[in-house]
Amino acid sequence: MSIFLLVAVLFWGFSYIAIKVSLKYLTPVELIAARFVLGGLTLLAIIWFKRLSLNFRGQFKYLLLAAAILFMHFWVMATGMETTTATNTAWILTTAPIFIAILSFFILKEQFGLYQIIGVILATIGVLLLVSKGNLKSLDWISSTGDWIVLGSCVTWAFYTIVTRRITRELNPLVATFWMIAIAGVIVIPCALLVKGSTAYSHMAPDGIIAVVFLGIGCLAISFWSWSEGLSKKPAGEVGIYLYLEPLFTMSGAAVLLGEPITIWIILGAFFIVSAVYVSERSEKGKFEQRRVQI
Repeated sequence: MSIFLLVAVLFWGFSYIAIKVSLKYLTPVELIAARFVLGGLTLLAIIWFKRLSLNFRGQFKYLLLAAAILFMHFWVMATGMETTTATNTAWILTTAPIFIAILSFFILKEQFGLYQIIGVILATIGVLLLVSKGNLKSLDWISSTGDWIVLGSCVTWAFYTIVTRRITRELNPLVATFWMIAIAGVIVIPCALLVKGSTAYSHMAPDGIIAVVFLGIGCLAISFWSWSEGLSKKPAGEVGIYLYLEPLFTMSGAAVLLGEPITIWIILGAFFIVSAVYVSERSEKGKFEQRRVQI
């Protein structure tokens, strides 16, 4: 077992809980700005420690595009989480590889085979069970806006993954992540300060401060460093299983810390979603990109 990968997934699993806590005090944009400051500075320190070059290597336009998509991903996810649970968010986001396969088919013209089709069907069943809580006869589940918005963040992550495929061929993932955060931060951080200044941050309770620091330093910087280190020491084919642990950490932590119930519909929805990703990845060409810059 890789300690590096386990640390990264543990951070990411609890990130959704920390986001729910942070949103009690901050708007999604204010939260993203704080994370970018803390995560960017920590990544810069890690890059200095590892003596990596900060050279763009001609990737600036792609970094600019990826930075815009990364901000959109964080914003969509945080906005959705204002009205849904941390547990639902974690399980819904595991469908991201399915959306990567779909976009790769249309944008990169990569083959979309039988396994992917089965995966999409299973994932759809799983998400519907989560969102509707098993009550498909009632139309109330259609108004579960938070769940649908979070599902939209799977699409933004898919776009981000496709764009960064090119970037990470030339740049170290840590360096690429730093520049994407720095570029997006140049716009986001001033905007967040212009709206309310530092008032929102100065009035946060201790739990909110801890949550934001955890998200910025732990979930954005340290976890990505750990993930990169783990990937360098294990075959890519063995890495995906670690991501299946992420929502399990979220579900357990949310039950204890946020009082979110673990229902039969969550368990059934999770089963279908995990099965969907597993079946899709069994395809000969279905090893989707699993690299995460979370969350």
